[in-house]
Amino acid sequence: MKRFLAFLAVLISVLVIGYLQPVFFPPEKAEINIDDIGRQNVSYTALPHEELPASGYALYIGKKISDFTNEYGEPLTSYDTGFGYELWTFGEEDSEYIEVSVRNQKIGAVKVFNTTQDVSPFKLGMTLSEVSDITTIYSNFDIEYDTMSYSIELMEEDMNYRPLIAFDNDSFAVLFFTHGKDVLSGITYLSKEYLLTVMPYQLIAGEALPITISESTPDIVDEKQKTMTRMINMLRIKEDLPAYTFHISAEKNAESLYRFYEENSVDFLSVERLESLSRVKSESLGDIAMAFILTNSEFESMIAKSDLDLRKSQGIFMTPVYDLSFAALYWFSDGAYYARFSHGENEAIGVAFSKEDVLVLIQAVENNTEETEDSR
Repeated sequence: MKRFLAFLAVLISVLVIGYLQPVFFPPEKAEINIDDIGRQNVSYTALPHEELPASGYALYIGKKISDFTNEYGEPLTSYDTGFGYELWTFGEEDSEYIEVSVRNQKIGAVKVFNTTQDVSPFKLGMTLSEVSDITTIYSNFDIEYDTMSYSIELMEEDMNYRPLIAFDNDSFAVLFFTHGKDVLSGITYLSKEYLLTVMPYQLIAGEALPITISESTPDIVDEKQKTMTRMINMLRIKEDLPAYTFHISAEKNAESLYRFYEENSVDFLSVERLESLSRVKSESLGDIAMAFILTNSEFESMIAKSDLDLRKSQGIFMTPVYDLSFAALYWFSDGAYYARFSHGENEAIGVAFSKEDVLVLIQAVENNTEETEDSR
């Protein structure tokens, strides 16, 4: 009996000490950094990406533009984009079309749409499966630029429609596959700086590089309209879709609709979307992945609230647009935006610009004698 009572007393003592210790000796509270509230800690594992031997157009990235013209001749056109670089175009025929982005006489990007050996080991018209036979499609890239570290992550759609390829001369290539035929329709070779500026992927570490924006003269705006129209029509033709015609009225309607957007965006955008637009504008970044793009319903609401006769019209508004052709390639490689350009009807195109803003208007063509051109 005495042993039982002694055991019971010990048991009660242990329980009392165990339960009351937190009361008299509470654990120290973890220090909370206010700056960390709301942040999400992301952990990931990235395999070292493969670097292909540089060949063809990849060899010109970072080189002087004179090296390129010595091989391919003088440009068809060249103009200042207003974003700190010049755009040089080569090739009168669509099958020969090349764009070169030049800053301080050095090549930052080369965009090609032809099937010459200079795009080897790739070939326009090949499938993603055929690309995978050449190189692994990686989802993560860790790169160094200007003493800074950057980590890039590709989502599933990125890997399927715009995979990133690295070369052993510090250059890259973005392979664009359209959502219609699912075949390679264009290749953009670019430097680290250009990639980190236009950035079509998610940045896990590091931030996109800022852009400089300046006013464009009417002549430059006209060149930009021709560049965007030609690029969109080339991509439509690759999809066996009819090229958009150019109508003076479509061009004027696009410009009028853009002015309406500038003056009345509060009428068709929610408070949250206006805040998002303001944030994008204030950051002065050129990365497509974080750009502001009107949804279909927002674009339709804008048309409906305007006093323009734009029945059977649709389009796209995006800001900022650092590289016009790169943006067009991105739209055709993204399912959500490809649908806006994939109709087979006879339609006209109009394009409006203001600094980093681009509005593309697509409207039905009536059978009349209005002045038109097949393309620009």
